[in-house]
Amino acid sequence: MLIPELSNSLDPRSAASPVSNDTLDRDDFLLLLVTQLSNQDPLNPMDGQQFAAQLAQFSSLEQLININDGMATNAQLNGLLAQSINSGVAAGLIGKEVEAVGDTFTFNGEESQTMHYELEHAAAAVSIDVFDEAGRKVRTIDAGPQGKGERSGAWDGKDEAGETVPAGKYTFKVNATDSTGASITATQLMRGTVDRVSFSQGGILLWIGDESIVMGNVRSVIG
Repeated sequence: MLIPELSNSLDPRSAASPVSNDTLDRDDFLLLLVTQLSNQDPLNPMDGQQFAAQLAQFSSLEQLININDGMATNAQLNGLLAQSINSGVAAGLIGKEVEAVGDTFTFNGEESQTMHYELEHAAAAVSIDVFDEAGRKVRTIDAGPQGKGERSGAWDGKDEAGETVPAGKYTFKVNATDSTGASITATQLMRGTVDRVSFSQGGILLWIGDESIVMGNVRSVIG
């Protein structure tokens, strides 16, 4: 009879508290083996082959537990190493211009703003919508037909009425269609010089002025 088939009546702990789950760990396995040996019939002891099979089971369980513990430790070490490397790379980006996926920019109230984006395919028509911090659309810019790849459009900081809008944070969205009117995927991009880096449990953030960029969204380093 193999150990998992033992009755709880042979386990000295069963009288105090019932077994709460069906999973045997290393200590449970060894305790059951010792209990079985202590309660076997002296006139009809366990045969050597059966005992050897149970020892083999215990040995296999021990090896699996050690492998699992080793894998968990390696995963933690790899995570710490990756975090250390990413932190070093992020710190090295201070003072460099980067390009990242993002649609936010800060308008200073005077200078025109260049908005960068990437088109998945050539477009017959492209327009850029500019929104204020409250989500209200302040301007739509007709960029005309454009080819595939990275493109840019300029905004002079004025609304549809030709009035200069207040300084502050703005977002933009690119709308592109082909000759049939079908939508084309456009990815909004942010560019700027990294002036500081912050580290938190949520990840590494690169800061361009008052705008933050998740490091994982960085596509290229320009200079």
